[in-house]
Amino acid sequence: MSAQEKPGICIILFSGDLDKALSALALAWTAAGQGYEANIFFTFWGIALLRKERGHARHPLEKLFKRLLPVGPARLGLSKMNFGGLGGYLMKKLIRLRGTETVDELLAMAMERKVRFIACRGTLEMLGIKESELLEYDQLTTGDVETFLTLAEKSRIQLFI
Repeated sequence: MSAQEKPGICIILFSGDLDKALSALALAWTAAGQGYEANIFFTFWGIALLRKERGHARHPLEKLFKRLLPVGPARLGLSKMNFGGLGGYLMKKLIRLRGTETVDELLAMAMERKVRFIACRGTLEMLGIKESELLEYDQLTTGDVETFLTLAEKSRIQLFI
């Protein structure tokens, strides 16, 4: 790596869970603030964070998954102790009580620091999600496994969340 190249961090966000989204965004945001080239590859349930609308479905299974997959970070549940949504509600209350950042705030902060977001093209196709259904952000692109592997190979740190 030359002196001009930034060290990289490449995170796969496979999960759409509140606690895991908080971790991935906090890691990427902090790394970007320390001079890293930060990338998050959103796949499967992690795509929920990038959604701004449900969009139309062509197939009944697409309609089902679009309905079940949250739109944006506001409705994410916990990976453990979710208790039908109560756990997520209580965690958000604790976040407000402690004055720490919410997923929405961390998402915005990551965008301010130009963290690159890559939406998995295969996941979008499988679930019938169109690019127009994703949030608008100049550092949001689509990519495939090869895209991730290229970024990961050049990165100092690779994480799967």
